[in-house]
Amino acid sequence: MSVDSKKQELKNSQCFLVLLALISACEIFCLAVFYPSGRPVDEVISLPFASSYGWVLSQSLGVAITTLLVSLTILPLAPKFFVKVSTIAIMTLPWLYLCDVLAFTWIGERFLSATMAHIAKSLLPALSLHVSAYAVLQAVMVVIGGLLLSGAGFGLSVRFAWRWGKSDDSISVRSAVVVMVVLGLVLAVMPGINWATIHEEMRNTSSRHPFCAFHVVGFRGVGDVVLGDAIPPRDRLRALESYEAIYRREQNMLSDGLETSLKPPSNGMRGPTDVILVVVECLRPESISPELMPNLHSFSKKSLLLKRHFSGGNSTCLGMFSLLNGLESIWFRRGVKDAPLYNRLMHQSGYELAFYGGQTDWRVYEMDGFINEKHYDSFHIEDPELPRTDLAAVSRTLSFINRTDQDEAKPGHEVSDSLRSAVCYLYGTHSSFRYSDPAYRVFTPEADEGLLIANAPDLKQHFYNRYKNSLRSMDDILAPLLREDCVVIITGDHGEPFLDDGTASHGTRLSRYQNMTPAVIYYPGVDPRVIDAPTFHGDLLPTLLAILGIELKGELLFDGLNVSQIDLSKLRERSFVSGNFIDASSLLVGPWSGEDGQPFGYRIVHDIHRWQAAYLNPVDELGYEMVEPDKRGFTYYQDWVQQRFRVALSDQIAEEDLMRKCLESSYAEVRMAALSIIATMTEPRLELLECVDQLARDRDPEIRDRAKELAIQFARDRSWRSLFKGDN
Repeated sequence: MSVDSKKQELKNSQCFLVLLALISACEIFCLAVFYPSGRPVDEVISLPFASSYGWVLSQSLGVAITTLLVSLTILPLAPKFFVKVSTIAIMTLPWLYLCDVLAFTWIGERFLSATMAHIAKSLLPALSLHVSAYAVLQAVMVVIGGLLLSGAGFGLSVRFAWRWGKSDDSISVRSAVVVMVVLGLVLAVMPGINWATIHEEMRNTSSRHPFCAFHVVGFRGVGDVVLGDAIPPRDRLRALESYEAIYRREQNMLSDGLETSLKPPSNGMRGPTDVILVVVECLRPESISPELMPNLHSFSKKSLLLKRHFSGGNSTCLGMFSLLNGLESIWFRRGVKDAPLYNRLMHQSGYELAFYGGQTDWRVYEMDGFINEKHYDSFHIEDPELPRTDLAAVSRTLSFINRTDQDEAKPGHEVSDSLRSAVCYLYGTHSSFRYSDPAYRVFTPEADEGLLIANAPDLKQHFYNRYKNSLRSMDDILAPLLREDCVVIITGDHGEPFLDDGTASHGTRLSRYQNMTPAVIYYPGVDPRVIDAPTFHGDLLPTLLAILGIELKGELLFDGLNVSQIDLSKLRERSFVSGNFIDASSLLVGPWSGEDGQPFGYRIVHDIHRWQAAYLNPVDELGYEMVEPDKRGFTYYQDWVQQRFRVALSDQIAEEDLMRKCLESSYAEVRMAALSIIATMTEPRLELLECVDQLARDRDPEIRDRAKELAIQFARDRSWRSLFKGDN
């Protein structure tokens, strides 16, 4: 190929990329302006009408031009190769922005973020089980439409680039790029003059702004997201300080010698009776109302209604764990998960137990340790086929309580007159709320089953109506379980947001809408009342045992309290945590929660599985980080640790001293955890390396092997550093 031909080909490629970048900028602008993700641009930016849209266009051009300039710079190095790479990069920009809008609507996090990488790596297989066929079809339609638009943009760029490149009278590529840059800068003048205000408005409505999607400007978030081993070494070591207390409690929980005794109930009941525990998916606190669930509302008037109640976390796994163990969800990955306290203590007190539910994904979400047939005398779960499976779960529960359950009993198990306790898990109100009886579809208009569009803020009420209609149907399904001859507890596994906190899916944020759910406790002779002090799922098991007259001897096991007779001032004074599914953080709830001018809670990390302990930040009821720093949060966190584990977090001990203390611990788990932490340190001090060398002779073979690996690794690193310094 001649030199002139190569120059012409390069010019054609440059023209093509310029046009492609311009089309991509227009596509990003259209998505930012027209995608149903909240109020129009001119309503969320305090600029004149034209300037507000001009600012969004400026951002769109800025993203596209930046990619274009990089492409034009590297293009001459290898035109054929880099034109392909640049084409893919530029055409991908609108797709990345679309994915960002969708991701931010669902989980309140950017698509290009560590959180999304964590979801794709660890959680996507489990979450994909809940995507409906209609939502998949809707996604396919969006993808096809996007591909057609991208193809059209590509075709136009090719066609006009060829004409532009051949013309000697047209504007040069350099001049065209300069015009685009100048246009973007001119459109940015007005926002630049008012930057302080505009910046805050962008943070609050970030889905309308391409700069937020591509991390040029921050967004209003929850604070630092804690994934993997992101916590600094000192905070991880601090978690290990409470190990001895955790170990003692855990040994007590797992002990085969737990002793219970039955005493006459002091609450007006004649004696122990059967128990029905109903768990309703995605139950929001306002659900117990005459309009939404009239049967349950009427029943709550005869019961204890826990009105400011928190789940153990914002997901089913954390909520169910807390409910069946009387513990905070920080214990979720400890040994008690495979030996649930509810089952052991109730069995020990003479109860036969049953579990019936219309879902089978317990193993997927790591719940099969405490929800499986070995823990129950009668156990039946099946894939959801609504409403049949929920109706079947209710029917089986009634048969079990009425002793007519011969067909459901385990082989060889004879139906007896023993006291009975049944857990009934109802799935019909889970997103995307696939079932509601036509007779109860009174809230209209109602969104369809698809999630891509139904999650748009403009359709929020439509989607919420779908949920409310499913509640009406659920109320009718569970009505036969609202018996007055049993102890009956009804609660949700967690709450559910409908963009109230900026998200459209539970398990994504520590907020009032995801972590709170109501609880109703009925027993014969109950003194009906509303408890408006903060309570949580960990309170329900100790309350149930107290109602039944089951007294646990020895050291207390539970994080929760018996709320049936306790002084409300004690409930208002204590603190507890409610966990987050998507990362390792928890919400610290206490006397401050719900008070005017106070944080709704404080985000902390107290992971006793990977050993991380840190105070993060205060949040409001939407789960957003509060702008004003609150120094009291760390004090409250320390108080909670002291209350829960009877130990004080060290604030004065040096990191090296903490590490040495852990490496020399008498507990193997502490030594192994310390080795994992020291492995992340780039250049540990000589004293610590000597401790590692000592652990290479440890009595525990796993610790020995790990210490030997680290000793070799650090010796190699020191050799390389020494060599590098010698060369210099």
